[in-house]
Amino acid sequence: MRHSCLAIALACVAAQSVFAQDLRPESLKLYGGTYSPDCGNAAAPRVRIAADGLEIASGARTLRTRATMDSYTSFGAAPTSPVPEGYRVEFLGDDFSLYVFEDAKGLHVPLRDYVPTAEPIVGAKGMGLRYGRCDAR
Repeated sequence: MRHSCLAIALACVAAQSVFAQDLRPESLKLYGGTYSPDCGNAAAPRVRIAADGLEIASGARTLRTRATMDSYTSFGAAPTSPVPEGYRVEFLGDDFSLYVFEDAKGLHVPLRDYVPTAEPIVGAKGMGLRYGRCDAR
């Protein structure tokens, strides 16, 4: 009996750490979802922002990280970095961050200059593509 109680307690602690992220539900509602240069093409590279993590994928190659928080008040690693035009939110992960911007065409997630670790996944050409939001809400 004692072991099952301990197992339940450990499972609860593990579940809390998964959901103990500082992600605002409204941020995920406004800016989460799938982004791609070709939303109608299932084989196109994609970026996904969700409560369960951040993901960059192309074919069988995938880069994932746990999403830890979102930030509207800062940009990049330096607290005094200038905020570029169109910046909406940064989703921070353990291994990389994703930035959401908005322009006349809508929401998009740029990879070039922002997520260098994505290049082995999407390739050099994929880094410069415009990843527009596929599942607008």
